[in-house]
Parts: sequence; C-alpha cells; structure tokens
Amino acid sequence: MTQQEIWARGRSYLLGQAEKLDFAAAWPRVMEARSALLAAVADVTEAQAAFRPSGSPGEEQPWSLAMVTRHIATSSRNVLGIIEATASGGTAPEDPIATQGEVDYASFADARKALIDVSIELAGLIGRLPATPNLEVTVRHGWFGDLNCRAWFLFQRLHDNDHAGQIVQIRAAEGFPA
Repeated sequence: MTQQEIWARGRSYLLGQAEKLDFAAAWPRVMEARSALLAAVADVTEAQAAFRPSGSPGEEQPWSLAMVTRHIATSSRNVLGIIEATASGGTAPEDPIATQGEVDYASFADARKALIDVSIELAGLIGRLPATPNLEVTVRHGWFGDLNCRAWFLFQRLHDNDHAGQIVQIRAAEGFPA
C-alpha cells in the first residue's frame, strides 16, 4: 500500500466517522485513545524520555519519548483551536502538522505536564462547542485534505493511536533504559 493510499484510507475513515458520529458519540473513543497515550508516558523517567532508538541506515533517527510527548502536546493545542474555531463557523489556522512551532520544554516532566493540561482541555471540549456545530467550515490537513470540526476531533484519536504505537516501539527498542 502506497503512502497516498494510506492517507486516502485515513481520510475516508475520518469523513465517514464524522458523518456517522456526533461529538457525544465520538467523545468516548477520542478520550480512550488519549487515556492510553497518557498511561504510556506516565511512568517514564528523564533518561528514558531522552533515549532515541537507532534507526535504519539512510533513514531519519526515530524520535525519543520526549519528542513524541512534546509533539502531541503542541499539536493537540492546535487541533483544539481548529475544532473550536470551525465549530463556531470561524476560520482557523492551517494544518497544525505542517505549520506548528514545537514548544521546547525544559524537561520531560514539563512536556508531560503540558500534555496532561491539554488533555484536560480536550476532555472538556464538547462542553465549549455550540449546540449545533458548524460542519461546513473546513481546514485542510496536509495528508487527509479538508476536514470539518468533527473530522478534526476524530483525527485527534487517529493521531493519538499512531503515537501510542510509536511509544510502544520506542519502549521495546534495544538499549531502552530500565
């Protein structure tokens, strides 16, 4: 399967689920993925967070747990902004994956705290949305195309699940500190 086919499949999934599920029905699924992600980094030490597995020759070195956690904290905040703005009918920043500036936290503990804080905001998101969210306004995602607020909400689940798998791989890598 090519990368484009994977992205097309992801887009189809996001749009189909956004059509089928309202925010209340999607919320437990999104929060289950976020909860698993938080649990995966709950007991990580600074040494473990800094560890980067060796990559294959000619490929970019895999991320550390600190890099993954920082990325999720930053991108989650951007996704929240997109969801809240578009649900209200407003414009929002473009694709958070391509345009975001990553925050550089002083420690892994600070990055994990930021992830917890934005997760609390994510948990309360549907209480801040209009009773009838605008589903016409979209923001383009670099891989999945134009997504409305519900599709972006479900994207967060997909994104969290992908990075939870990445965390499992890092923790299973040869040389990961005990």
